[in-house]
Amino acid sequence: MKAFLVVFSIVLNLTALVQMTAKAAEPLSLEGALSEALAVNPGLAATAARSSVEHSAIRSQYSLDNPKIGFMRENNLNFMEQQMGPMNSWSISQEIKFPVKYFLMGSAQISRAEASDQMLQEKRLEIRGKVISAYYNVYVSDRIIALFEAQKETLREIARIAESRYATGAVAQQDQMKAHVEQAKVENELIMVRQERESMVAMLNALLNRDAYDEITLPSQDLPIPSLENVADSMLKNVMATSKRIKASKLSVRESDTNKALAGWSYAPDLMVSYRKPYSGAPEGAYAFAVELSIPLWFFMKQTSEYSAASLHVVEAEKTHEATVRDTTAEARSLFAKVRSNGSLIKVYETSLIPLANNTLNSSRAAYRAGKTSFIELLDSERALYETRIAYYRTQVQYVEVLVKLEQVAGVRLSSLPGGKNI
Repeated sequence: MKAFLVVFSIVLNLTALVQMTAKAAEPLSLEGALSEALAVNPGLAATAARSSVEHSAIRSQYSLDNPKIGFMRENNLNFMEQQMGPMNSWSISQEIKFPVKYFLMGSAQISRAEASDQMLQEKRLEIRGKVISAYYNVYVSDRIIALFEAQKETLREIARIAESRYATGAVAQQDQMKAHVEQAKVENELIMVRQERESMVAMLNALLNRDAYDEITLPSQDLPIPSLENVADSMLKNVMATSKRIKASKLSVRESDTNKALAGWSYAPDLMVSYRKPYSGAPEGAYAFAVELSIPLWFFMKQTSEYSAASLHVVEAEKTHEATVRDTTAEARSLFAKVRSNGSLIKVYETSLIPLANNTLNSSRAAYRAGKTSFIELLDSERALYETRIAYYRTQVQYVEVLVKLEQVAGVRLSSLPGGKNI
Protein backbone atom coordinates (compact mmCIF):
# COMPACT_ATOMS: atom_id res chain seq x y z
CA MET A 1 0.00 0.00 0.00
CA LYS A 2 2.81 2.39 0.90
CA ALA A 3 4.58 1.67 -2.37
CA PHE A 4 1.36 2.40 -4.28
CA LEU A 5 0.98 5.77 -2.54
CA VAL A 6 4.58 6.69 -3.35
CA VAL A 7 4.10 5.80 -7.02
CA PHE A 8 0.78 7.68 -7.12
CA SER A 9 2.42 10.77 -5.61
CA ILE A 10 5.26 10.66 -8.16
CA VAL A 11 2.75 10.38 -11.02
CA LEU A 12 0.82 13.41 -9.73
CA ASN A 13 3.98 15.49 -9.42
CA LEU A 14 5.13 14.52 -12.91
CA THR A 15 1.69 15.38 -14.31
CA ALA A 16 1.77 18.80 -12.64
CA LEU A 17 5.30 19.39 -13.93
CA VAL A 18 4.26 18.49 -17.49
CA GLN A 19 1.28 20.81 -17.27
CA MET A 20 3.43 23.70 -15.99
CA THR A 21 6.01 23.08 -18.72
CA ALA A 22 3.32 23.00 -21.40
CA LYS A 23 1.83 26.21 -20.05
CA ALA A 24 5.22 27.93 -20.07
CA ALA A 25 5.98 26.72 -23.61
CA GLU A 26 2.61 27.79 -25.01
CA PRO A 27 2.74 31.27 -26.60
CA LEU A 28 0.97 33.87 -24.47
CA SER A 29 -1.42 36.11 -26.37
CA LEU A 30 -2.22 39.63 -25.23
CA GLU A 31 -5.88 38.72 -24.67
CA GLY A 32 -4.82 35.67 -22.65
CA ALA A 33 -2.45 37.74 -20.53
CA LEU A 34 -5.18 40.27 -19.79
CA SER A 35 -7.73 37.60 -18.86
CA GLU A 36 -5.23 35.86 -16.59
CA ALA A 37 -4.11 39.05 -14.86
CA LEU A 38 -7.65 40.31 -14.23
CA ALA A 39 -8.55 36.91 -12.77
CA VAL A 40 -5.57 36.23 -10.49
CA ASN A 41 -3.71 39.48 -9.83
CA PRO A 42 -3.39 39.74 -6.02
CA GLY A 43 -3.47 43.54 -5.91
CA LEU A 44 -6.71 43.60 -7.88
CA ALA A 45 -8.14 40.83 -5.67
CA ALA A 46 -7.31 42.89 -2.57
CA THR A 47 -9.10 45.94 -4.00
CA ALA A 48 -12.11 43.78 -4.89
CA ALA A 49 -12.15 42.42 -1.33
CA ARG A 50 -12.09 45.97 0.06
CA SER A 51 -15.07 46.85 -2.13
CA SER A 52 -16.96 43.81 -0.81
CA VAL A 53 -16.11 44.83 2.75
CA GLU A 54 -17.61 48.28 2.27
CA HIS A 55 -20.79 46.84 0.74
CA SER A 56 -21.13 44.25 3.52
CA ALA A 57 -20.95 47.01 6.14
CA ILE A 58 -24.02 48.86 4.80
CA ARG A 59 -26.64 46.86 6.73
CA SER A 60 -24.77 47.26 10.00
CA GLN A 61 -25.20 51.04 9.83
CA TYR A 62 -29.00 50.71 9.80
CA SER A 63 -29.06 48.24 12.68
CA LEU A 64 -29.65 48.85 16.40
CA ASP A 65 -26.83 48.28 18.85
CA ASN A 66 -26.85 45.06 20.83
CA PRO A 67 -29.37 45.02 23.73
CA LYS A 68 -28.15 44.56 27.28
CA ILE A 69 -29.42 41.88 29.66
CA GLY A 70 -28.68 42.21 33.37
CA PHE A 71 -29.23 40.67 36.78
CA MET A 72 -29.89 42.66 39.98
CA ARG A 73 -30.02 41.59 43.62
CA GLU A 74 -31.35 44.12 46.15
CA ASN A 75 -30.88 43.69 49.89
CA ASN A 76 -32.16 46.78 51.71
CA LEU A 77 -33.31 44.92 54.90
CA ASN A 78 -36.66 46.69 54.86
CA PHE A 79 -39.86 45.18 56.19
CA MET A 80 -40.76 43.49 52.92
CA GLU A 81 -37.36 41.89 52.55
CA GLN A 82 -37.52 40.68 56.11
CA GLN A 83 -40.74 38.92 55.17
CA MET A 84 -39.88 37.75 51.61
CA GLY A 85 -36.06 37.84 51.49
CA PRO A 86 -33.75 39.84 49.13
CA MET A 87 -35.27 40.82 45.76
CA ASN A 88 -33.71 39.26 42.65
CA SER A 89 -34.63 40.55 39.20
CA TRP A 90 -33.53 40.39 35.61
CA SER A 91 -33.53 43.31 33.18
CA ILE A 92 -33.22 44.07 29.49
CA SER A 93 -32.39 47.43 27.93
CA GLN A 94 -32.02 48.78 24.42
CA GLU A 95 -30.38 51.97 23.25
CA ILE A 96 -32.09 53.54 20.24
CA LYS A 97 -30.46 56.42 18.40
CA PHE A 98 -32.55 59.20 16.97
CA PRO A 99 -34.05 57.58 13.80
CA VAL A 100 -32.54 60.10 11.37
CA LYS A 101 -29.06 59.07 12.50
CA TYR A 102 -29.51 55.50 11.20
CA PHE A 103 -30.52 56.82 7.80
CA LEU A 104 -27.52 59.16 7.63
CA MET A 105 -25.03 56.53 8.80
CA GLY A 106 -26.34 54.14 6.14
CA SER A 107 -26.14 56.83 3.46
CA ALA A 108 -22.53 57.59 4.37
CA GLN A 109 -21.63 53.92 4.15
CA ILE A 110 -23.35 53.61 0.76
CA SER A 111 -21.18 56.49 -0.49
CA ARG A 112 -18.06 54.71 0.79
CA ALA A 113 -19.14 51.48 -0.92
CA GLU A 114 -19.84 53.22 -4.23
CA ALA A 115 -16.48 55.02 -4.03
CA SER A 116 -14.77 51.66 -3.48
CA ASP A 117 -16.50 50.38 -6.63
CA GLN A 118 -14.99 53.24 -8.61
CA MET A 119 -11.56 52.55 -7.16
CA LEU A 120 -11.95 48.89 -8.15
CA GLN A 121 -12.67 49.95 -11.73
CA GLU A 122 -9.66 52.27 -11.58
CA LYS A 123 -7.51 49.36 -10.35
CA ARG A 124 -8.71 47.14 -13.19
CA LEU A 125 -7.72 49.82 -15.69
CA GLU A 126 -4.35 50.19 -13.95
CA ILE A 127 -3.63 46.44 -14.09
CA ARG A 128 -4.80 46.33 -17.72
CA GLY A 129 -2.44 49.17 -18.61
CA LYS A 130 0.52 47.56 -16.86
CA VAL A 131 -0.10 44.19 -18.53
CA ILE A 132 -0.37 45.75 -21.99
CA SER A 133 2.73 47.90 -21.44
CA ALA A 134 4.80 44.96 -20.15
CA TYR A 135 3.56 42.73 -22.98
CA TYR A 136 4.49 45.28 -25.65
CA ASN A 137 7.88 45.79 -23.98
CA VAL A 138 8.59 42.05 -24.21
CA TYR A 139 7.39 42.04 -27.81
CA VAL A 140 9.58 45.02 -28.74
CA SER A 141 12.56 43.51 -26.92
CA ASP A 142 12.17 40.36 -29.03
CA ARG A 143 12.01 42.46 -32.21
CA ILE A 144 15.05 44.54 -31.23
CA ILE A 145 17.02 41.39 -30.40
CA ALA A 146 16.12 40.06 -33.85
CA LEU A 147 17.27 43.36 -35.39
CA PHE A 148 20.61 43.20 -33.59
CA GLU A 149 21.08 39.61 -34.75
CA ALA A 150 20.34 40.75 -38.31
CA GLN A 151 22.72 43.66 -37.85
CA LYS A 152 25.45 41.23 -36.85
CA GLU A 153 24.90 39.33 -40.11
CA THR A 154 24.97 42.59 -42.04
CA LEU A 155 28.25 43.55 -40.38
CA ARG A 156 29.70 40.14 -41.22
CA GLU A 157 28.75 40.71 -44.85
CA ILE A 158 30.31 44.19 -44.76
CA ALA A 159 33.43 42.72 -43.18
CA ARG A 160 33.64 40.15 -45.98
CA ILE A 161 33.35 42.93 -48.54
CA ALA A 162 36.13 44.82 -46.78
CA GLU A 163 38.29 41.68 -46.68
CA SER A 164 37.83 41.06 -50.39
CA ARG A 165 38.71 44.66 -51.22
CA TYR A 166 41.69 44.52 -48.86
CA ALA A 167 42.90 41.38 -50.64
CA THR A 168 42.95 43.31 -53.90
CA GLY A 169 44.71 46.23 -52.23
CA ALA A 170 41.78 48.58 -52.79
CA VAL A 171 41.40 49.50 -49.09
CA ALA A 172 43.45 49.48 -45.92
CA GLN A 173 43.23 46.82 -43.23
CA GLN A 174 41.67 49.42 -40.96
CA ASP A 175 38.30 48.84 -42.64
CA GLN A 176 38.25 45.25 -41.39
CA MET A 177 39.08 46.37 -37.85
CA LYS A 178 36.28 48.92 -37.88
CA ALA A 179 33.78 46.24 -38.89
CA HIS A 180 34.87 44.01 -35.99
CA VAL A 181 34.63 46.92 -33.53
CA GLU A 182 31.11 47.60 -34.75
CA GLN A 183 30.21 43.93 -34.18
CA ALA A 184 31.47 44.16 -30.58
CA LYS A 185 29.26 47.21 -30.02
CA VAL A 186 26.26 45.27 -31.27
CA GLU A 187 27.09 42.42 -28.86
CA ASN A 188 27.05 44.90 -25.98
CA GLU A 189 23.68 46.26 -27.10
CA LEU A 190 22.33 42.71 -27.25
CA ILE A 191 23.34 42.10 -23.65
CA MET A 192 21.49 45.22 -22.52
CA VAL A 193 18.33 44.39 -24.48
CA ARG A 194 18.26 40.82 -23.17
CA GLN A 195 18.58 42.18 -19.63
CA GLU A 196 15.73 44.59 -20.36
CA ARG A 197 13.61 41.72 -21.64
CA GLU A 198 14.23 39.70 -18.47
CA SER A 199 13.06 42.66 -16.38
CA MET A 200 9.89 43.02 -18.45
CA VAL A 201 9.19 39.27 -18.25
CA ALA A 202 9.58 39.39 -14.46
CA MET A 203 7.19 42.35 -14.28
CA LEU A 204 4.65 40.58 -16.49
CA ASN A 205 4.93 37.42 -14.38
CA ALA A 206 4.25 39.46 -11.24
CA LEU A 207 1.11 40.90 -12.84
CA LEU A 208 0.02 37.38 -13.82
CA ASN A 209 0.75 36.11 -10.28
CA ARG A 210 3.38 33.74 -11.64
CA ASP A 211 6.88 32.96 -10.47
CA ALA A 212 9.33 35.68 -11.51
CA TYR A 213 11.58 33.13 -13.27
CA ASP A 214 8.86 31.62 -15.46
CA GLU A 215 9.69 32.04 -19.13
CA ILE A 216 7.17 33.74 -21.39
CA THR A 217 7.05 33.25 -25.14
CA LEU A 218 4.97 35.42 -27.43
CA PRO A 219 3.28 34.48 -30.71
CA SER A 220 5.48 34.92 -33.78
CA GLN A 221 3.16 37.30 -35.60
CA ASP A 222 3.58 41.06 -35.31
CA LEU A 223 1.44 42.96 -32.84
CA PRO A 224 -0.84 45.52 -34.47
CA ILE A 225 -0.30 49.16 -33.66
CA PRO A 226 -3.44 50.20 -31.74
CA SER A 227 -5.50 52.98 -33.22
CA LEU A 228 -7.58 55.64 -31.50
CA GLU A 229 -11.32 55.52 -31.90
CA ASN A 230 -12.93 58.24 -33.97
CA VAL A 231 -14.86 59.52 -30.95
CA ALA A 232 -11.81 59.66 -28.66
CA ASP A 233 -11.50 63.44 -28.84
CA SER A 234 -15.17 64.06 -27.94
CA MET A 235 -15.06 61.43 -25.18
CA LEU A 236 -12.08 63.11 -23.54
CA LYS A 237 -14.01 66.36 -23.32
CA ASN A 238 -16.47 64.47 -21.12
CA VAL A 239 -13.75 63.06 -18.86
CA MET A 240 -15.49 64.39 -15.72
CA ALA A 241 -18.35 61.99 -16.38
CA THR A 242 -16.20 58.94 -17.16
CA SER A 243 -13.09 59.17 -14.96
CA LYS A 244 -13.23 56.66 -12.11
CA ARG A 245 -11.02 58.73 -9.82
CA ILE A 246 -13.21 61.81 -10.32
CA LYS A 247 -16.32 59.77 -9.55
CA ALA A 248 -14.69 58.36 -6.40
CA SER A 249 -13.67 61.87 -5.32
CA LYS A 250 -17.22 63.13 -5.89
CA LEU A 251 -18.60 60.30 -3.76
CA SER A 252 -16.16 61.26 -1.01
CA VAL A 253 -17.66 64.76 -1.05
CA ARG A 254 -21.12 63.23 -0.74
CA GLU A 255 -19.97 61.11 2.20
CA SER A 256 -18.52 64.18 3.92
CA ASP A 257 -21.78 66.09 3.42
CA THR A 258 -23.69 63.20 4.96
CA ASN A 259 -21.32 63.03 7.92
CA LYS A 260 -21.77 66.77 8.43
CA ALA A 261 -25.54 66.31 8.53
CA LEU A 262 -25.06 63.43 10.96
CA ALA A 263 -22.95 65.66 13.21
CA GLY A 264 -25.73 68.25 13.13
CA TRP A 265 -28.20 65.62 14.35
CA SER A 266 -25.89 64.73 17.26
CA TYR A 267 -27.84 67.36 19.25
CA ALA A 268 -30.99 65.22 18.91
CA PRO A 269 -31.66 62.98 21.93
CA ASP A 270 -31.03 59.26 21.84
CA LEU A 271 -33.43 56.90 23.61
CA MET A 272 -32.78 54.22 26.23
CA VAL A 273 -35.64 51.77 26.92
CA SER A 274 -35.35 49.28 29.79
CA TYR A 275 -37.56 46.72 31.46
CA ARG A 276 -36.95 45.00 34.83
CA LYS A 277 -38.87 42.03 36.24
CA PRO A 278 -38.31 40.62 39.77
CA TYR A 279 -38.55 36.85 40.11
CA SER A 280 -38.07 36.52 43.89
CA GLY A 281 -38.42 38.70 46.95
CA ALA A 282 -41.18 40.87 45.41
CA PRO A 283 -44.95 40.80 45.16
CA GLU A 284 -46.41 38.91 42.22
CA GLY A 285 -46.84 41.09 39.11
CA ALA A 286 -44.18 43.63 40.10
CA TYR A 287 -42.09 45.11 37.28
CA ALA A 288 -40.31 48.29 36.30
CA PHE A 289 -40.26 50.05 32.91
CA ALA A 290 -38.07 53.07 32.14
CA VAL A 291 -37.49 55.41 29.21
CA GLU A 292 -34.44 57.68 29.23
CA LEU A 293 -33.42 60.47 26.87
CA SER A 294 -29.87 61.68 26.38
CA ILE A 295 -29.34 65.41 26.93
CA PRO A 296 -26.53 67.20 25.03
CA LEU A 297 -25.52 68.96 28.22
CA TRP A 298 -21.87 69.26 27.21
CA PHE A 299 -22.63 70.44 23.68
CA PHE A 300 -20.11 73.27 23.94
CA MET A 301 -17.39 70.60 24.36
CA LYS A 302 -18.62 67.66 22.27
CA GLN A 303 -21.34 68.37 19.68
CA THR A 304 -20.00 71.76 18.57
CA SER A 305 -16.53 70.28 18.15
CA GLU A 306 -17.87 67.31 16.15
CA TYR A 307 -19.93 69.56 13.88
CA SER A 308 -16.99 71.93 13.33
CA ALA A 309 -14.71 69.00 12.42
CA ALA A 310 -17.32 67.56 10.04
CA SER A 311 -17.71 70.95 8.35
CA LEU A 312 -13.96 71.20 7.80
CA HIS A 313 -13.94 67.65 6.39
CA VAL A 314 -16.47 68.83 3.81
CA VAL A 315 -14.18 71.71 2.82
CA GLU A 316 -11.25 69.30 2.55
CA ALA A 317 -13.25 66.87 0.40
CA GLU A 318 -14.52 69.62 -1.88
CA LYS A 319 -11.06 71.08 -2.44
CA THR A 320 -9.60 67.61 -2.99
CA HIS A 321 -12.33 66.92 -5.54
CA GLU A 322 -11.62 70.23 -7.27
CA ALA A 323 -7.90 69.41 -7.43
CA THR A 324 -8.67 65.91 -8.71
CA VAL A 325 -10.85 67.31 -11.50
CA ARG A 326 -8.21 69.86 -12.52
CA ASP A 327 -5.33 67.39 -12.37
CA THR A 328 -7.23 64.64 -14.18
CA THR A 329 -8.48 66.82 -17.03
CA ALA A 330 -5.03 68.36 -17.47
CA GLU A 331 -3.35 64.95 -17.43
CA ALA A 332 -5.87 63.59 -19.95
CA ARG A 333 -5.23 66.50 -22.31
CA SER A 334 -1.46 66.12 -21.96
CA LEU A 335 -1.57 62.36 -22.55
CA PHE A 336 -3.86 62.78 -25.54
CA ALA A 337 -1.38 65.20 -27.10
CA LYS A 338 1.45 62.70 -26.55
CA VAL A 339 -0.63 59.89 -28.05
CA ARG A 340 -1.28 61.90 -31.20
CA SER A 341 2.35 63.00 -31.54
CA ASN A 342 3.65 59.46 -31.04
CA GLY A 343 1.09 58.15 -33.52
CA SER A 344 2.21 60.70 -36.08
CA LEU A 345 5.86 59.83 -35.44
CA ILE A 346 5.14 56.13 -36.04
CA LYS A 347 3.65 56.99 -39.44
CA VAL A 348 6.74 59.07 -40.28
CA TYR A 349 8.94 56.07 -39.45
CA GLU A 350 6.81 53.74 -41.58
CA THR A 351 6.38 55.96 -44.62
CA SER A 352 9.63 57.92 -44.72
CA LEU A 353 12.49 57.23 -42.32
CA ILE A 354 12.75 53.44 -42.54
CA PRO A 355 12.41 53.22 -46.37
CA LEU A 356 14.90 56.08 -46.77
CA ALA A 357 17.45 54.48 -44.41
CA ASN A 358 17.04 51.13 -46.17
CA ASN A 359 17.62 52.68 -49.61
CA THR A 360 20.63 54.59 -48.30
CA LEU A 361 22.24 51.39 -46.98
CA ASN A 362 21.69 49.57 -50.28
CA SER A 363 23.18 52.49 -52.21
CA SER A 364 26.18 52.76 -49.85
CA ARG A 365 26.83 49.02 -50.09
CA ALA A 366 26.86 49.10 -53.89
CA ALA A 367 29.00 52.26 -53.92
CA TYR A 368 31.54 50.72 -51.51
CA ARG A 369 31.88 47.61 -53.69
CA ALA A 370 32.54 49.90 -56.62
CA GLY A 371 35.03 51.96 -54.59
CA LYS A 372 32.95 55.12 -54.82
CA THR A 373 32.42 55.67 -51.08
CA SER A 374 34.37 55.20 -47.87
CA PHE A 375 33.94 52.43 -45.33
CA ILE A 376 32.92 54.97 -42.68
CA GLU A 377 30.02 56.11 -44.85
CA LEU A 378 28.94 52.50 -45.34
CA LEU A 379 29.02 51.85 -41.57
CA ASP A 380 27.09 55.06 -40.93
CA SER A 381 24.40 53.97 -43.38
CA GLU A 382 24.19 50.52 -41.78
CA ARG A 383 24.04 51.99 -38.28
CA ALA A 384 21.41 54.57 -39.30
CA LEU A 385 19.09 51.86 -40.68
CA TYR A 386 19.13 49.71 -37.55
CA GLU A 387 18.97 52.67 -35.19
CA THR A 388 15.93 53.91 -37.11
CA ARG A 389 14.21 50.54 -36.88
CA ILE A 390 14.99 50.24 -33.17
CA ALA A 391 13.74 53.78 -32.56
CA TYR A 392 10.57 52.84 -34.44
CA TYR A 393 9.89 49.93 -32.07
CA ARG A 394 10.69 52.00 -29.00
CA THR A 395 8.28 54.67 -30.22
CA GLN A 396 5.64 51.95 -30.45
CA VAL A 397 6.21 51.13 -26.78
CA GLN A 398 5.98 54.79 -25.78
CA TYR A 399 2.79 55.14 -27.81
CA VAL A 400 1.16 52.14 -26.15
CA GLU A 401 2.26 53.14 -22.65
CA VAL A 402 0.86 56.64 -23.04
CA LEU A 403 -2.32 55.29 -24.64
CA VAL A 404 -3.17 52.86 -21.83
CA LYS A 405 -2.37 55.55 -19.26
CA LEU A 406 -4.76 57.87 -21.08
CA GLU A 407 -7.49 55.21 -20.97
CA GLN A 408 -6.89 54.71 -17.25
CA VAL A 409 -7.17 58.45 -16.57
CA ALA A 410 -10.25 58.82 -18.79
CA GLY A 411 -11.89 55.73 -17.31
CA VAL A 412 -13.00 54.37 -20.71
CA ARG A 413 -11.53 52.50 -23.67
CA LEU A 414 -10.46 54.87 -26.41
CA SER A 415 -8.53 52.52 -28.68
CA SER A 416 -8.53 49.15 -30.40
CA LEU A 417 -6.55 47.60 -27.53
CA PRO A 418 -8.33 44.66 -25.87
CA GLY A 419 -10.14 45.51 -22.67
CA GLY A 420 -10.40 42.23 -20.83
CA LYS A 421 -13.29 41.17 -18.62
CA ASN A 422 -15.37 43.86 -16.86
CA ILE A 423 -13.63 46.77 -18.65
